Amino acid sequence: MKMRRFLSLLLAVCMVSAMVSVPVRTEAAAATGERWLYMNASLPLNYDPASGASSIDSSIMFNVYDALTFPDVDGTVLPHVATEWTAADDGMSWEFKIRDGIKFHNGDVLDAEDCAFSVNRVLAIGEGYTYLWADFLESAEAVDASTLKINMKKPYAVLPATLVRLPIVNKDLVMENIDSSVDTYGEFGDYGKGWLSTNDAGSGPFETQEISITDYVTCKRFDGYWQEFGTNPPDGFTVRAINEGATIMTMMSNNELSITDEWETQETLKQLDEIEGVDVAMINSGAIMCLEMNTKKAPTDDIHVRKALAYLYDYDTATTYIYPGTTKGGGPVSSAYEGSISAELNEYSYNIDKAKEELAQSKYADTIGDYTIDVEYSADVKDEEPLCLLLQQAAAQVGINMTITATPWSTLIANAATQESTACITVMAPSDSFSEAGAVLNLLYNSANAGTFNYFHWMLDDKLDQMIIDSLAEQDHDARMAKYAEAQKYISEQCPVIWTLEWPEERAYHSDQFKWPEAEAEKNAPILGRSLYLKNIEFYN
Repeated sequence: MKMRRFLSLLLAVCMVSAMVSVPVRTEAAAATGERWLYMNASLPLNYDPASGASSIDSSIMFNVYDALTFPDVDGTVLPHVATEWTAADDGMSWEFKIRDGIKFHNGDVLDAEDCAFSVNRVLAIGEGYTYLWADFLESAEAVDASTLKINMKKPYAVLPATLVRLPIVNKDLVMENIDSSVDTYGEFGDYGKGWLSTNDAGSGPFETQEISITDYVTCKRFDGYWQEFGTNPPDGFTVRAINEGATIMTMMSNNELSITDEWETQETLKQLDEIEGVDVAMINSGAIMCLEMNTKKAPTDDIHVRKALAYLYDYDTATTYIYPGTTKGGGPVSSAYEGSISAELNEYSYNIDKAKEELAQSKYADTIGDYTIDVEYSADVKDEEPLCLLLQQAAAQVGINMTITATPWSTLIANAATQESTACITVMAPSDSFSEAGAVLNLLYNSANAGTFNYFHWMLDDKLDQMIIDSLAEQDHDARMAKYAEAQKYISEQCPVIWTLEWPEERAYHSDQFKWPEAEAEKNAPILGRSLYLKNIEFYN
């Protein structure tokens, strides 16, 4: 999500709030058979499906909206609103057959016109997950009520997999609620963005009941949903902006919280795990805890300085003591993605001698002490600080000075806007949108995303950009995997990131109250937000 668009969201947050009471789970409510899920998350929400891109935005979209395709628990792409699809021989168009009988939450029937409108709206707005399609999609049209055609700018072999990120909205409902006084999108006014910030136009398994985008959202089960629910499904869910560890402990102990967010400290998680009936799930969501190095700012603009820092990192301590039970990061793409060659690229280990050798080859060999490498991490993720301290302590042994700053999330995003404002090193743990390596390559290493929080390294490499685009266009599966491998090797050679460890999504949850398939799955979809697909949860009574 572009920094300027994020700032626009923050301004909108100040203007929009529907304050109402939020239900809290109690023992009495549980005794009456209430099946409601309570969760905490970092808010504000960006509720418009064309704009939302945070972890909680993505989770809610999976529950409130349907998309043309859907990722299974393990990431396999399944038919959903679309029952089947075919690409033209030249790859320049795709046709999708639209499922009959799907109803929106207001009772309207979903058809191909709604699907075409949703695609074109996302392309026009250009926010959220639009980076998945901006370089490839031209437009969409309804051939008839049950056939959607998507016209391409260039071939895009992975299109069906990416469409799990494109929620289908009710065209008529959105058009009824556009703000015509705004001419941002010509005849479409504000394209319904204002209305969709606190309402939904979806057909998903849950429908919006109450929302304050800064504080909470409550959604109830949609009884008209086209798919069947399991045994004892949730009646609904509430997400609240609660981030203080002690409060979360108390609420879990009192059965006022069902599932925590993924940002709790290891200390808090350990205490939560000791509560009777509570377990901690470790979900491999495809994230790597990255120390992204600004390749355009001294002294990390020098490849030998970057390699020296990679050799100064104590990976074993990070995976054994800071994030116990995790594995070392091996390269730009997590092992969770198809096409990852992280095992092959796992070349860096803690080695002071090699770090000194690299530093001696750098243009800063004699002046490195004149620089201070600034390191920034999210103030909301306290366990990132010891990851930074590991590097700082080792760097001091070779004469490299470092400062470490806990930075508000909004400031990190603002800092990503320019090379100059981006720190020498920024800590980030991104996950992505479909299960192939190309998802990560396109999001994190394509220059099109420069100026966003996905691009702190500032590689700006035209050759790499073309490698990524070519790989995504490759129709042959094996050839596409080979191209992914070449791109990963190329990135690894530049060493723009210290890939410290594969970072799991750790969430405490009340395993005594309900079965959560994603928490118990042997393999999870490496797709941000997918683990909280709440339709799959089944209460025990």
